[in-house]
Amino acid sequence: MQLEAEAANRVRAIACGFGTELPADFELNQLFNLPIELVQKIVVKLMETRCNSLRREAMEVPVLMMPSLRLYLAMRPTKVDLTAFLSFIVKRLKYKYFKQTVILISEKAAEIEELSLLVATRERICIYDIADAELLQALAKLKRLKVLRIEEICAINFINLIGLCQHLPDLEFLHCNIAPDDIFDRIDFTEPIIAEELEKAMPKLKVFLFNASPNQERARNALTKVCADNLLNLHVVQAFSSEFSSSADYESTNEITRASGNSNLRHLRVKYDSVESFTRLPLAHPLITHLKIDWSTSAANEADKLTALLQLTHLESLEFTNVPQKIFLLFVEKFGANLLAISCYNCVITDYSLGQLLALCPKLERLAFRAYFKVDLEPIAFFSNLKEIRIILRRVYYNQSIRLTDILRAPDLEKLTFTECNFDDEDLRSVSTLIREKKILQKLKELHFSIFASAGSFNADGSTLWHRIFVSNCRVCIREQSFADGTRRVALIVNTQETEPLSSTLAAFLLSLRFLRFCSTVR
Repeated sequence: MQLEAEAANRVRAIACGFGTELPADFELNQLFNLPIELVQKIVVKLMETRCNSLRREAMEVPVLMMPSLRLYLAMRPTKVDLTAFLSFIVKRLKYKYFKQTVILISEKAAEIEELSLLVATRERICIYDIADAELLQALAKLKRLKVLRIEEICAINFINLIGLCQHLPDLEFLHCNIAPDDIFDRIDFTEPIIAEELEKAMPKLKVFLFNASPNQERARNALTKVCADNLLNLHVVQAFSSEFSSSADYESTNEITRASGNSNLRHLRVKYDSVESFTRLPLAHPLITHLKIDWSTSAANEADKLTALLQLTHLESLEFTNVPQKIFLLFVEKFGANLLAISCYNCVITDYSLGQLLALCPKLERLAFRAYFKVDLEPIAFFSNLKEIRIILRRVYYNQSIRLTDILRAPDLEKLTFTECNFDDEDLRSVSTLIREKKILQKLKELHFSIFASAGSFNADGSTLWHRIFVSNCRVCIREQSFADGTRRVALIVNTQETEPLSSTLAAFLLSLRFLRFCSTVR
């Protein structure tokens, strides 16, 4: 009875959000007596709302969530996202209810085109079971699927995955976890039969994202190569080659014509220990728009072979890790005029300042860096295209030369992410003044800030100075992750509200940073 009362209260709160006040004695069994338009709005809201409580009640699922799902499926949706729905379920029952919901969908809404279960946090993917025959049979009944994303809860045996895809002829987007079994490790991906089976099973596939065990790197790389070489419609395989890419934003903004029979691959990742011939890649995949290079300082003497990739002609995004300065500059100088995104990690750039880098990239929209740059002698001139900046300033790459006032002058900046950053007090005061005077950050929509704080930085009640300053002053989301050594990773996310300009919130936030850094330790 208590759970039914709580469920009824949730429905009342949702209805109130839509401008309808239900009576205080409203009961859950009266839901069907409400106007159909209101019922539909309530059901959609229930399916979209994630659980934000640490408590999970197993009985809440049959009382409210499963009936809501049945009502939702009766609305004949073309897309079903189970992420929020399954967030209300305790861990030990997640796979059970995931399988039940997929079976229900296969019976009540088999014509859906998208089925999604997204990972709750990128910091950890939770796998509770291997997809069994009953789940696979239910998925195979969804013949019209174009998008299938099962990012957590279960993994799929590779052979079963091929069999499943053979039943989904229109599949264009696939994201899954491959089961960490011996079969995947023993497959010889150079055998022609593997390429033939993949071509038959995935003829229309554009995006194939998959996770595999770290112990199966050889098999993962081999599968990536055979897909890239044989699935000619594929744009992305294994992972996106830019941290800014997402399922909704991974394609080029420019129309690129593919010659008949050529690869359509757009995202490419190369590593320092790759056995692949770099000279071959521009010929095999000429339409690459997003390039990611993961190098190693121990292989710096071999970096010259990366110059073969300068033959690519459509690059719009570059992501570098541990790349020598010489290589970094060669790519930026050649492709900078057309680059929309740059990410630079663990690089020491002594010949260029951040301002000089931006001057080479007038179309740049997104910039991320954990790197050391030459000092800018003049204020940085930002182009109006720049919409997002992500900065990580660890001790090794602590850029005292980069002024916060310069970074935040980008006129159309919409999103900022600071990770492990310390700022000069005087710079903070200057920025806060500029914000209050409405000279900067007038278009900012999101601010993300994260630190590593030691257990000693927290008060007895688990809060920090940060919590005390902001919880009472602005609408924020604070996400914490605890580690075994007592360290917590704390992230603050501020979203703009139409009735609450972000600039005043950010001004208070920036002023508080100088106090926060004295009660926290950076790891």
